[in-house]
Amino acid sequence: MSLLGKYRKEAEKEDGEEKQTRVTAREIEPVERQSELLSSVPNKERKSPIVSFSIPTDLRVCLQAIRKSKAINLSMWVEKQLREAVAQEFPQIADEYLES
Repeated sequence: MSLLGKYRKEAEKEDGEEKQTRVTAREIEPVERQSELLSSVPNKERKSPIVSFSIPTDLRVCLQAIRKSKAINLSMWVEKQLREAVAQEFPQIADEYLES
């Protein structure tokens, strides 16, 4: 057997072991991940996106400057502001759906 053949067989053996470990890793999913998948709605069943809106350029530039200067997570800040605005504007609906 040539030296090249020996390395090919070793590489095939390693690839086979990697494939087996990949399959077992995919089969074992955390329960939390499965529950998230069950509660999600497929794209084809959605009527319209909930948070698909555009931001004017001047506001976008302003938010970028805030993110750079204050080093804050803007998505968390926006979520907090949106929750407060919804609770203030639509208190009955917010009480029913939002966690305090």
